[in-house]
Amino acid sequence: MDLLMLVYFVALAVSLFFLWLSGDLSVKYSIETAAKFKLTTLFVGFVLIAISTGLPELSVVISSLFHQSPGISAGTILGSNVCDISLVLGLAILLGRSIPIEPKECKDSFMLLLITTLAMVVVFLLGVLTRIVGLLLILIYVVAIWWLWKNSTKKEISEEEKEQKEAVANHDPYLKRKWGILLKLFFSVVAVLISSEFAVLFAIELTKMLNLSLETVGATIFAIGTSLPEISVGLNAVKKREYSLALGNSLGSVLEQGTLLLGLLAFASPKSIDIRPLRTLAPFMFISFAIIFWGILMRKKLTRIEGLLMFTLFIVFMIYQIAWVR
Repeated sequence: MDLLMLVYFVALAVSLFFLWLSGDLSVKYSIETAAKFKLTTLFVGFVLIAISTGLPELSVVISSLFHQSPGISAGTILGSNVCDISLVLGLAILLGRSIPIEPKECKDSFMLLLITTLAMVVVFLLGVLTRIVGLLLILIYVVAIWWLWKNSTKKEISEEEKEQKEAVANHDPYLKRKWGILLKLFFSVVAVLISSEFAVLFAIELTKMLNLSLETVGATIFAIGTSLPEISVGLNAVKKREYSLALGNSLGSVLEQGTLLLGLLAFASPKSIDIRPLRTLAPFMFISFAIIFWGILMRKKLTRIEGLLMFTLFIVFMIYQIAWVR
């Protein structure tokens, strides 16, 4: 039994590694695709990067529904929300010493984080995710992204359209390069789906051996494993002084996971999902949100103080989940 458990642990570790690798590649090609279309950095972080880094969580949603284990997916999504703020953004701030926020970005970040916070409050208060709740969460995400798109810079979009028309007229290989990047993005997404399928299978077997709840495994092992792409993007963005990308990466992932992915899970699940066992995540999540709100409203930047507080909160969160939540 011990040898078999070791084999499953190794297999899970390998699966999570490939999940991180394929997720990281999908982020890389998403960034290249965004560069070709010349979208604003904050918008790229909130939407395109958030969607691409959310692919591991999305694939876990699909796999868990297929195996009729939606609890592990709900735990992964909500646990990832804690990780994407406390761990991902906390590490990025500590590495970059501070993340300055432009005035317009303060408004956009505040509004979208407020939407995420209100959505999470409703989810935890209800305790049960039904198809109606899922549909509402999806609608909230669509409206939020539409609002962000409406307030994004239109100049770059018009320049992109002009460049594309010129490329078509001159038979320039520019468009071929676009298709090449999109093709790479497609195959990296396929790799994410395959690796996550194996990760779900091994995680389910381990939960049976260790007598752990699926929600706990989702909120710890899977939450960290699926947050690796966000960590990679956040740290690389700070190194390159792309602070808007680092901020948009974390806040956009939280918005997408807390509304779109959780909504898709609830809507596609054949039965209601009880998330009351996951309410222990709520204090950690809302304290992380409060720290970001403080930085945005009072400082117009996130300093090492906020970074240290969030990283410490993540350590406490992990200890609590592993030591007390069974």
